[in-house]
Amino acid sequence: MKITENNQPEKPLVVSVVTPTYNQAEFLRDTLESVLEQDYPHIEHQVIDDGSTDATPQILAEYADRLSVERHQNQGQTPTINKGWERATGEILTWLNSDDTFLPGAVTKAVDYLQQHPDVGIVFGDTLFTQFDGAPIERSKKRADFDYREFVLQCENPIAQPSAFIRRSVIEDVGLLDPEFYYFMDWDFWLRAGLRHRITYIPELLSTYRLHKDSKTVAQANKAAPELEYMYRKFFARPDLPDEIRALERQALVNMFFTSGGYYLEGGNSKAAARMGFRALRSNPSAIYRPEVAHKFLYCLLGGRSIYQRSRGAYQKARTTLEMPESNSRK
Repeated sequence: MKITENNQPEKPLVVSVVTPTYNQAEFLRDTLESVLEQDYPHIEHQVIDDGSTDATPQILAEYADRLSVERHQNQGQTPTINKGWERATGEILTWLNSDDTFLPGAVTKAVDYLQQHPDVGIVFGDTLFTQFDGAPIERSKKRADFDYREFVLQCENPIAQPSAFIRRSVIEDVGLLDPEFYYFMDWDFWLRAGLRHRITYIPELLSTYRLHKDSKTVAQANKAAPELEYMYRKFFARPDLPDEIRALERQALVNMFFTSGGYYLEGGNSKAAARMGFRALRSNPSAIYRPEVAHKFLYCLLGGRSIYQRSRGAYQKARTTLEMPESNSRK
């Protein structure tokens, strides 16, 4: 136990983990055990059954003496998480979906970092994407650090939600998850929180993120695209945006259209993806001359078709030739 300057023992930080669950009995035990097996001793784990009709109630009954269990009629994931956060007593909060897991030592690593960096409001690490049966697929991309400005500008969410830990003071300041969002409640929260609080990345593998046919990112990508546009429009309509963030709006919306196009492609809607590509160009026609924009436009227009692969190869070859020193290009 740490000792403060006045020789009084420092109160240990309590971490509140909220697990919303709905009809995921086949994964639930893995999630619960991953929390129970953490080496950090001060964890408050709330599991809220959002009206499951499978074996979830029976499984939770097995753990009733080791965690807090509640059941209510189906309300949806976001209101369920908010309910848990409102009841939480911890100084650090997070949520862990019932198909994801913490890796050993995850909570200790997050708490240690936050204790050593009192200016940080949110810390996140990497996650390991897994298959339906838990077999590893790949680790989330490592990065140098988290840049809030680039986060807004690029319209890409690098924050692995099950590996993110949030100070209570951040939630008290910016509010709970927005129940208007079904797909991007976490992304919207990072946007709001990052305006006023520091978000930091640590290169630690803290969780697993299961990809399967029922996970939102796989099964419902086609429906997510409109919510992404709504989120960005709502964000840039805020009256309290700093000038340096508001100045990003035009290019950020271009990237938002491209990201939406990617969701449509994942959902099998190539026509909508192409439409997003053209909307991006109409928002900023001159941007097409930038190589990264041209690449994103081609992707939205052609997607995974063979012609896209050939076009990309030709583009890369032409770009390499143009970038060669004149002396080399004449050889």
